[in-house]
Parts: sequence; structure tokens; C-alpha cells
Amino acid sequence: MLVVAMVSVVLASPKFGLSFLVWVYPICLLVFFRRAEVRRKAIWAFPALMAGHFLADLGVAPFPAPVLLLLCVYQSLLQLALYGADAWVSRRTDRFPATLFFPSFAVGLEFLNTVYGGGVWWSVANSQYGLSWLTQLASVTGIWGISFLLYWTASVLVWMMGRAWSERRLGLGIYGVVMAAVAVTGCFRYAGAGSSDRTVKVAGVTVPLVGLYETFYSDYSGRRVVVNPRASVTDPVMRLVGQAEASYVERADTVRFRNATAVIRAVNDSLFTLSQQAADRGAQIICWSEGNGIGWVAEEDLLIGRGRQFAARNRVYLLMTLCLVHPGKITPGRKFLENEAILLGPDGKVLTRFHKNNPVPMVEACQPGDGVIPVVQTPYGRVAVSICYDADQPDQMRQLGRQDADLLLLPSGDWYSISPFHTQVAVYRGIENGCSIFREVSNGLSIATDYRGKPAGKRDYFRDGASLWVVDLPVGHVQTIYSRIGNIVPYGCILLVIMTIGLLLAVRNRASAVLLATDRTVLQP
Repeated sequence: MLVVAMVSVVLASPKFGLSFLVWVYPICLLVFFRRAEVRRKAIWAFPALMAGHFLADLGVAPFPAPVLLLLCVYQSLLQLALYGADAWVSRRTDRFPATLFFPSFAVGLEFLNTVYGGGVWWSVANSQYGLSWLTQLASVTGIWGISFLLYWTASVLVWMMGRAWSERRLGLGIYGVVMAAVAVTGCFRYAGAGSSDRTVKVAGVTVPLVGLYETFYSDYSGRRVVVNPRASVTDPVMRLVGQAEASYVERADTVRFRNATAVIRAVNDSLFTLSQQAADRGAQIICWSEGNGIGWVAEEDLLIGRGRQFAARNRVYLLMTLCLVHPGKITPGRKFLENEAILLGPDGKVLTRFHKNNPVPMVEACQPGDGVIPVVQTPYGRVAVSICYDADQPDQMRQLGRQDADLLLLPSGDWYSISPFHTQVAVYRGIENGCSIFREVSNGLSIATDYRGKPAGKRDYFRDGASLWVVDLPVGHVQTIYSRIGNIVPYGCILLVIMTIGLLLAVRNRASAVLLATDRTVLQP
């Protein structure tokens, strides 16, 4: 059981994407922890959990090996606490309501990890994007309801093992009614009840930066390096490129890095050339991928001015995405980058200037934004702007629902091992808040979805190539329960866990007191 569980953890990871195995490994771990001896749990469980998480996260999490190992220790300890607590509860009560303890504890941990651990990346619900009827539950409970059903399925199946049919019938009936209700309402919502007939033509533009990375290193070292487009941020070659980029930032030496400077100019020129092609194809909104326009901070006004002229000349909305560099010595904690998105109107005016609210920890050296997601009124609806990793923060993204956003423009940048998984994570924010999403991605899957998460179009960077695509995207806001009630489900799960443990401890102490009193009575002459 332990081996099957760990193999399932690895194969269900974003690298392999066998999402059905996410339903398998909780079953195996529940059986193992409930039936194995304490000594066997201690000897085998922790190293097995560590190995599984390390193999699953290697090349996926953007951290060096030592940090990744610490992360795996943290994940493994959480799972030991989760499954150990379930085994403790199952020894004290075997009634059907006790099946709610495990999914409640699991969802509570997921939620706390999201709030204090950097986002929803580790939620099992993200893997279920392919089950369109199930994803619609996010509009009511957020992703927490999806995670709860997945874990509850494991808990119910293990509870049924070895029981007579008469015992199983009631519990299975309750479980079946809940799942049927979710499936029927989910299918009805996904089929299009209340869908909008209004569409807007949106274009995505991405200029690949592989050539720039290679030029940086050749200017820096005088040697040639080949960058694999599918390399992760922890790849050894990318670390060499990072050294070259650091030298460029610290010295601002445009003579030594004259070839890289020329490539940067060519990248910016290409962005406007492709944007012109998009406008010629009738695009009404044009969105660049995250940080695709590059320059020094001193060049910001010049770049924005060029964008304003373009937007006014073509009468389009243009979302420019800029990576702006503050030159100077790079020291620990110094924020030397600006990761921003500037939305320009068809009259050339700056409608909003947005800084990424949640830079990726230990990866992006940029100052975070103010936590606000701007929403701008346009003839095509209320358009919101955010950037990539911001969409991993569901509580923050509830601003979309509260402000009745019709469309979220979400420029992003991924890498091969997290694609298309990270795009699927973002789509849930549209389902939760009842709005369309346009996610233009470098090094990943770009997608346009309506409020149900139903794709209107997509483009895979690694299959279809980069540059330009245009899609007719349905837009329109739909009220959702989750955007109003928020995180009631995870808070309820945490409360249920506390109450269950407290009740069982109280019953245990009471039983011990009764037994002690009985012993004393028997011993009295």
C-alpha cells in the first residue's frame, strides 16, 4: 500500500499529470496507517513520503535541492499528522459520521498551507480540472469542496472494507446522494445555463527569450551555451545564465553586453510588430505575456509612450507587461526588478498600472504590489488585471467577484514541468468568481475560458509555438456563492476537527474516570 501510494504521488504530479491517481493514494495511505504497526509506520512511512514528494517536486518547485528537501520534510510531517490523526480517530469510533474527520482535517491543512505557505499549488483539487462537472463546485465552495469530496471518497471506501452490506448501505446511500447532486448540478452549469452571448476578440502576444538568455551568457563569458526551451528555473544552464544576468544588472555595462542589449531592443520591437498583426486581425484587446517587455527603469516612460501611441493609432486596449531593472549591486533581499502590467485605452491613456502582488518566493526579486486587483470599465465589460502567481491566492482573487469583473487579463510565465498544470490552477479563479479569464503564457499553456472554465481557445507554447493568437472570448459576470461566502467550508472543516478530537478526548477521560471509580469500589472491603 505504501509503495502504490508513493508511486501514485509521483505520477499524479504536474510532471506526469495522471490526475486519476490523486484518488488512489489517499486510500492506500489510510489503509497503511490504520492497519500497520506503530513500529512499521515509524520505520517506513516518513522516508517513503519524503522520497515520493522529492521525486514529484523535483524540477517543478522553483527551489534549489536543499530548500526542496526542507519543503519535502514539511510536507511529509503534515501527512504524518493527517494520517496519524485519522488512525487515532478510527480506533475510537467506526461509525459513518467519523468518515468526515479525515477530509475535514485534510482540507483544513490545505487551507492553512494556502494562507501561510504561499498559495493553492499543493491542493489536490487542482488536478481535477478535467472533470468539468466537479470543477463547477468551486463556484459554491471554492476548491475546498472539491478537495473534501476527493478525500471523503477515500475515507468512505476504507470505512466500507470488511463490513456487511447492511452496515454499508446507509453510508453508501448518503455518499451517493451527495455525489449525484454535485454531478447533476455541475453538468447543468457547465452546459451553459446563464451563459453570455457577448464576445470580445482578444489577442495574446509572446516573444521567446531563449535567444536572449544565450546572448547574455556569451557576452558575459565569451562562451556559447545552449538553453533548452523546456528547462526549469533550477536547471544548471539557467543558473549560468542567471550569473550573466546578475553581472548585467550590477554593472549596467551596455558595451560588454552590447549583443544582449541589441536582442532586448529586438524583443521589444517584435512585441509591437506582433501586436500590430493582432490589431490588423481585428483584436480589440491585446495582452502580452508576463515581463515580456524589457528595459531599465529609466526607459519606462519611453516604453509606455510607445505603447500609448500604438493603442491610440489602432484604437485597441493594450496590456503591456514590463520587466524593468534597477541597476546596482545585488544583495540579499534587494528588490531590483519591477514586474508590472500597464493597461492602455484606445485613446492612448494609461487606465491602470499594476505591480504583481505576489512575487514567487526566492525566485522573483521584485517589490510586491498593494494587494488590490484593479477593475476598469470598458465597452467590452469590466476588465481586471493581475499577473501569474497572483492567481494562486484565491482569497485575494475574490476581489473579482466582489467587483463584478467580466474578464481577467492574466499575463503569466511558466516552465515546461508545470505546464499545463499551472494554467489549470488559474482557471479555477474564474469559476470561483464568475468571470472569463485570458491567460497569455510564455513557456506554457495559454488559455481563454468563460466563467465555467470552458475553453474558448488555447495555445501550447511547446507545440503550437510562440508569437500570436486571437480568440473570440465570451465575457460576462455571473454571481457565485463562493465570492460572497468565502472560506466557510475550510473554516467549518477546522471546527469539525477540533470538535471531534475534543469530544473523543472527553469521552476517553470520562471512561477512564468511570473505570477508576469502579476499581476503587471493587477494592473497598
